[in-house]
Amino acid sequence: MGLTRERIIDAAYAVLDEQGLGGLSMRRVAQDLGVRPGALYHHVANKQELLAEVAARIVGVLPAAADARRAACDLRDALRRVRDGAEVVSFVLAFRPEGLAPSRTFPDLFADRLPAREARWAARTLVHYVLGAVAEEQNRTELVRTGIVADEPGRAAEADEAFGFGLDAVLHGLARSPATREPGGTPARG
Repeated sequence: MGLTRERIIDAAYAVLDEQGLGGLSMRRVAQDLGVRPGALYHHVANKQELLAEVAARIVGVLPAAADARRAACDLRDALRRVRDGAEVVSFVLAFRPEGLAPSRTFPDLFADRLPAREARWAARTLVHYVLGAVAEEQNRTELVRTGIVADEPGRAAEADEAFGFGLDAVLHGLARSPATREPGGTPARG
């Protein structure tokens, strides 16, 4: 079977899930595919492009959600399916903010109550909350995996409860009508 962009993305996804972001390199992907690293560059321009494709695959499985809470939970589930998923998606959002599904679809969840610009900000706030929560969970998992910290019974259930609590707080704040703001985004003084 010939080398294709899809095979390269598949291999990168597998390396990420097995080794984490620290173990994902063009050299490692090439090794797993049985080719020289230079062969990859005929299909992907660089590692950043490869990470963008992997991130798109991570969040590309999100079902259409009718509400922001369901969308956030679906994003959390998608990120948690692959090792360091939150870190990869966060990195890609830094250089391709509109390149991933949540950036394009989450603003629609707020469009009925916020102007377009603020709907984008609300979506960004929600995505950042989910990314942060999952990154913390995945970092903790890595610390347990390497034996740096001990696994604690009940920690996963508490993480679920804490995520739900924080999500409700974020969504409650986003549901309130925006306060009058001064230029620069600071709250107006009364």
